[in-house]
Amino acid sequence: MELRRSIMDRRATFIRIVTLLGGVYFFLHFLLPESALVALGVHERHESITNGFIVVGSMALGLGLINLVMGHGGKLVFKRPGWGNSLALLVALVSMLVITFGQWMNGLSSSYDIRQVQLIGEFANRIIDDEQDPARRTVVPPLIERVVALTRYTRAKLDSITEAPVAGNSSSSNEAHTALAVELQSAAVTLREPLEKVQGVDFSTLTEANKAILGEFVDRANRLGGAYSALRQSDQSLTLFSRLHEVIYDGLFVQLGAAMFSLLGVYIAAAAYRAFRVRTLESALMMTAAVVVMLGQISAVFLMLNLGSFGEDAYTVLPKVRQWLLEVPNSAAFRAIRLGAGVAGLMLAIRMWLSIESKSFGANAKR
Repeated sequence: MELRRSIMDRRATFIRIVTLLGGVYFFLHFLLPESALVALGVHERHESITNGFIVVGSMALGLGLINLVMGHGGKLVFKRPGWGNSLALLVALVSMLVITFGQWMNGLSSSYDIRQVQLIGEFANRIIDDEQDPARRTVVPPLIERVVALTRYTRAKLDSITEAPVAGNSSSSNEAHTALAVELQSAAVTLREPLEKVQGVDFSTLTEANKAILGEFVDRANRLGGAYSALRQSDQSLTLFSRLHEVIYDGLFVQLGAAMFSLLGVYIAAAAYRAFRVRTLESALMMTAAVVVMLGQISAVFLMLNLGSFGEDAYTVLPKVRQWLLEVPNSAAFRAIRLGAGVAGLMLAIRMWLSIESKSFGANAKR
């Protein structure tokens, strides 16, 4: 028991020391001039230090996930009150993790395939650039070998696109997706013409005529890459994981959030009703300001139809009064609130920096 208490106390001391040194570092980095940071060698290492803190901070996500599973998992296993809500939370958590991972894997596969097709245009353009630079021309393979590799790679990609467009989705009822598939096939057919020209020309040297042929090839290859990218991205939205994400997140989670915030409107209205009861001077001032601001937002037509000539006079005065209330008294009150919140945040930061808020680190922590 004493050994455990000693280990806990040493851990708490180590955490407090690291917290203090981290606070001192960032405080001095903010306070010292850049010349002093460069002289101390801190400026060139600051990015690495910051990335280290970001990595450590990201571990909190994993700890939070573990804590969530342990807390709600224990409630579910021992059938404690509210275990049904814990079950729903864990099922939703696991489902979204699986769906997100599946989307990520599909995205990696699509990105890799798209990159393979886009390399055709980049490869051809790089051949032209290398031949125009005498320094690079001496360190790359001969021109004829690069052109042969380009034509071989292009023909293989065109054959694969023509034989299997993208997962057979060209027959989908989605008109936009079908149009993208047609565009891809058209771009593939269009690229074959300059490809045949490239294969039928002697590329022992890059003449102006050869350069023009390669330039046409680059334009057609870029069109093919754009069409293939658009179709694969469209395919990505048609996968099972994307559909599940759309149903669970857009169809369920977002709608539940909208329902929750709509309920908040009822509580806000109830709170406003209780706050606007004119019982004291402060409530009377707040009620008067609220009425003026709301009337200042109403259109002139509504005021004239309901208040006649008085509404016309009120429309010329109330918007100005409303603007004054929002810009002068309201702004002053918000500045005071922000100032108080800033002072409170500073004091909380100092308490965390000095480890006053870290009593759970020690051996006497409540369990």
